[in-house]
Amino acid sequence: MPLQYSLVIIPRYAICLFILLFCTSIFFYSGGTLHNPNTIGYSFTRNFFSDLGILSEENIVSVILFAAGLLVVGLNFILYFYNFMKLFNTDSLSSKIGKVGSIFGIVGAIFFIIIGFTPHNYVHDSHIIAVNWAFRSFLIASMFLFYSMLKDSRFDSKYAIGYLIFSLLIFAYIIILEFGPSPRDSDFSLIFNVIAQKFIVLVFILSVFYQSFGNASFLTQNKVPS
Repeated sequence: MPLQYSLVIIPRYAICLFILLFCTSIFFYSGGTLHNPNTIGYSFTRNFFSDLGILSEENIVSVILFAAGLLVVGLNFILYFYNFMKLFNTDSLSSKIGKVGSIFGIVGAIFFIIIGFTPHNYVHDSHIIAVNWAFRSFLIASMFLFYSMLKDSRFDSKYAIGYLIFSLLIFAYIIILEFGPSPRDSDFSLIFNVIAQKFIVLVFILSVFYQSFGNASFLTQNKVPS
């Protein structure tokens, strides 16, 4: 497969499909929040995305669409980072670090898929572990890719800076997950955590589009075997 497809075209379409599947899942969500199981429909300030995956008879359509969305984005990231490694095709330390960063990206992608197939109302601990390690893996990936791209003159530094900003925002979200107020504590804590999650998902979406332009520029200027 030409790298133009796996690093530029497919990621853009995959993210658009992910958004479509999640929006449709939200439409079919039966209702209920952490503090009030009797609410109707989805609340953007009081429902986590993972609530879409709550396994119940009345929520089955939402569950399927939620899992499908994470499967699409997970498979996309696996394909993306597997092929992104091919850009680091020199014997330099920065290329080796770039390959390691890409491997952590693949690990994060696998955890994304696991999130979609571990409904938190049945396997809560497994779901939380998958969530935590997905973000930790992408944090390591983005830090390593920032360094390797910054040290490699073939890459435009503004896309390396993009990975730096991405890593800082993921780090901030991990701090919230680990040390922030529990969403169970109060309605304010729930809203705070839900909005933080929405923000970091938006960051992921924007980052994919942004880096796809960097990849397109790189592939135009450099010959890399597919």
